[in-house]
Amino acid sequence: MFFSPLNRPNIRTASTRKGGLAMLLGVFVFTASLAGQAPPGSAVRDPFTGGGAPANATPAQAAPVSQPTNANTMNVGGGGGMFESETLRQFSKDLFDTDSDSVDFEEGTLNWKGRTFSIGNSRLVRARFERYLATPALPDDDDVYLGIIARIHELLSQVGAGEVKDAQQMNDELFEAWQLLFVAARYEMDGGTSLVIANQVYNVWRIRDENVNLDKAQSMIEVEQKKIQEELVNSDWFRKSEFDKVQQLKAEGRHSGQMFDGVTEATFRAEQLAETQVRLTNLETQRVTNGLQAKLQFQTQILNMLLSRRFEHCLIGCMFYRYAFKGSHMEMIVGKEQLQGFVPVSNFSPTVETLEFAAREAMSDVKSGMRAVETLYDSNERFAALERLQETYYLGEYMPQVLEFPPEKKRELLKLYRLVREMQNLADLKDYGAIDTTVAQIKELAYDFPSARVLSAVRSAQRLSNLSLLSAQQALAMGQTDKAEASLARATEVWPLNPAIKTFTLDIASRADISTQATLMFDQLYTREDFRQIYDRRTEFAAALMQDPLRSEQLQKVAERIGTVDMLIAAAQEQSEQENAYEAWEMLLRASELEPKDPELARTKAAVAPRVSDFVGAIDAAERAEANEQYAVSLSRYLAAQDIYPASKSCRVGIERVSKKLMAQVRASGEGIATR
Repeated sequence: MFFSPLNRPNIRTASTRKGGLAMLLGVFVFTASLAGQAPPGSAVRDPFTGGGAPANATPAQAAPVSQPTNANTMNVGGGGGMFESETLRQFSKDLFDTDSDSVDFEEGTLNWKGRTFSIGNSRLVRARFERYLATPALPDDDDVYLGIIARIHELLSQVGAGEVKDAQQMNDELFEAWQLLFVAARYEMDGGTSLVIANQVYNVWRIRDENVNLDKAQSMIEVEQKKIQEELVNSDWFRKSEFDKVQQLKAEGRHSGQMFDGVTEATFRAEQLAETQVRLTNLETQRVTNGLQAKLQFQTQILNMLLSRRFEHCLIGCMFYRYAFKGSHMEMIVGKEQLQGFVPVSNFSPTVETLEFAAREAMSDVKSGMRAVETLYDSNERFAALERLQETYYLGEYMPQVLEFPPEKKRELLKLYRLVREMQNLADLKDYGAIDTTVAQIKELAYDFPSARVLSAVRSAQRLSNLSLLSAQQALAMGQTDKAEASLARATEVWPLNPAIKTFTLDIASRADISTQATLMFDQLYTREDFRQIYDRRTEFAAALMQDPLRSEQLQKVAERIGTVDMLIAAAQEQSEQENAYEAWEMLLRASELEPKDPELARTKAAVAPRVSDFVGAIDAAERAEANEQYAVSLSRYLAAQDIYPASKSCRVGIERVSKKLMAQVRASGEGIATR
């Protein structure tokens, strides 16, 4: 798993020449970085003796540099070096659904391009985002930290200064990158994650050192095994020689009868040989176990960094892993179930490159997301900037681009965020009156806030409550108490703070027995055909006329008729607000057929008429021509009105009516001509 037979002689030479940790590091550099690639006679300096950063390297010595791109990264593993396949990159890019990004606050998960991350429950997530918006500027030394991370990426890249690094340079820079991990771990922005990677790398080195010692022990045991085998061979020859000598003495009659016994010695040597073979097998098993343990531990930490959205460190861990293990050991052993959710492809075998692709893609998405946030904020589109920042934050919470967002901009977005949260809470409480005020405050901070959509939903809820209250009033006027209670309950459920509900309940509570006065007033209003006032006082009249079947029936008809008119008026107002004035006018015309003298209807028609003046003018001209029996002119005017609003029911009815009259007039004219 760890050692290339090609490099093993050089490894032992380095181990003999150095000692302790130097030997351990030399083994790591050869077997991890150059396994299967260094020529047999190549010599590699120990990291402590050249090229690497000193142990006391300071942050200032790690100057910020641009992060190397992955396009030119070479995988140093078994074989002659394999550059990343563009086809594989395109497959990785096209594999995920880029339109599936979403945050599920109920489940506490972030779904990003087919991958699911755990971000915690909704309350903690929102609190964490609000805390981020309230966080002041980062300490000045965090710029140094970002420079250290960039330097680590540069050192681990296998391409430098426009060309592929040679073996010696890679060895030196590998050790320098490992040293810088300890420096980076001191900074608050790092959160100690670099130390986790450094410890994993050191653990690999330690296990490799153990394997070097196992190699020495194995060599000694192999020598001992060979010696025992030779002794067994010599023992067989000696016994055969003794046997031949005895036979010769017997033939000559000079044998004394005493036999040479060499069986005990041979048996002992055979047992020794078997024990030696067992020891060799145990050493090989221990070697495999050590390698598997290091591999599992390293993969576990890399996967944990990806799932915790620490993409920078996940990428660094993948780079170190590629140096530590040969190309044939890139397949992921741990976390296959979690990775299957990342790449929903049957029979997919995840590798370390899978994690690296995901980390790089997430980092790119975070960077582009923060650029979009900056652009939207600078163009004063604060609400869109807040939405994009929230999405980007949940994905790249620990990315430098997110952490370095200017604090003055975060404070402005924090004000907007709190107002939006307040509006959401008011909506949950159904306090639609207070929502108007909050929306106005939000519009002052963010002109791009979709206030029309919010206010439209508020108005719809208010109107539904008012209509339900209206239904309750009608039911009460008709003596249908159960229906009135249900309608009142529905009105209260939709808008609990509806002021009309308070007025309605107060009117019912304060109502007294005014039956005689109400009867007289009802007769006067009915005679004057002031049905609107009757309707407005229907609750009072319903209670007063409950014992008067004739007037109760009259009141019921008025309430039904005016109620229908009000519903048509409300529907017309809704259509008018939705920029459908012609349909609104049609509804008002139907209301006019029921109650042409209603003052509320007249006011509504006056408000809508200027917006449909061309249509109204054509209809009016058609009606005047029809009254003057100018049916052809009337038909043309109706057709003109229909061109303005093709869905007009009044136009369709008028056209049918005038067409019949016109045909009758034409037939009458034809019969008169025939008679003459």
